[in-house]
Amino acid sequence: MRWQNFLMLVITLSSMLAQAQVVGLATNPQGSAYYSVGAAVAGVMQKKANLTTRVMPMSGSSAYAPLVNRGEIEFGLLNAVDVMNAFEGSDSFKGRKHSDLRLAGVIFTVPIGIVVPNDSPAKSMKDLKGMRMPSQYTSQVTLLHAQDAALATGGVSTADMKPVPISDFTRGLAALGEGKVDAALSCLGCAAAQEAHVALAAHGGLRFLPLLDTPEAVAAMRKVFPSGYLQMFQPSSASTGVIVPTNLMVYSTFLATSTHVSDDAVYKALKAIYQNKEELAATAVPLKSFDPAMMAEASPVPYHPGAQKFYREIGQWPPKSR
Repeated sequence: MRWQNFLMLVITLSSMLAQAQVVGLATNPQGSAYYSVGAAVAGVMQKKANLTTRVMPMSGSSAYAPLVNRGEIEFGLLNAVDVMNAFEGSDSFKGRKHSDLRLAGVIFTVPIGIVVPNDSPAKSMKDLKGMRMPSQYTSQVTLLHAQDAALATGGVSTADMKPVPISDFTRGLAALGEGKVDAALSCLGCAAAQEAHVALAAHGGLRFLPLLDTPEAVAAMRKVFPSGYLQMFQPSSASTGVIVPTNLMVYSTFLATSTHVSDDAVYKALKAIYQNKEELAATAVPLKSFDPAMMAEASPVPYHPGAQKFYREIGQWPPKSR
């Protein structure tokens, strides 16, 4: 009878392994906000959805979007502009359509704006004209568009500044802290902003310039960055650089997938994420902005059928614009 018991054990183990799907989740490098979010999401997918999820850090979206598109990696974190450009084959993905990409849902939002030293004479975007500002962002083309979108609310652009070639916004904030530039793009509450705030202590720290909330200003912003929207932020210990109530530009980051991933895997992943906001927010700071009620956001990129099924069940279909 021992061989029969052994056979039953093998069958049971095989069944358990078959039920526990193994999937990959691509993110930016370790140490980035995207990596910390990816690790938190992977933990919830593994514990709550029976999806053994491996976080796969890479150099950036241009490296892993093609892999997600081909189904070589099941999921990836892509901001609203990158996933649209990759799907359409435009901008940094020009000539390379990733037409098998599909959206799963919004995971977190990123508030950004332009910061100056608190004692700077600049009070508006227009005041920055002719000042030194980071340019190029060779490794983060999307953020150069984000910088120009914020500036556009005041009728100016990076081209109106004294350009200082810098590879990414983190180095741009470091340059601001060192006095090498007069203003820089910044995210709200990120580590690089906190470091620049400390470095500028003798100048009163950082100060976000307000984005105008007029139909003309919003239209100018969205001409450069179509998925951006304005949100008012209040002064608080978590909002370094927000001295008075200030409008910043916000854009979403999606959990993206592809046509090669099963409806069941996408459905189970989204259900687990939707039901575990508290755990996600406690694990990764950016996930404090995760809103289960706004996971389905309108986009030119189609949603995966598994996502559509889930959003119909919870009353979030069709997707809404922000």
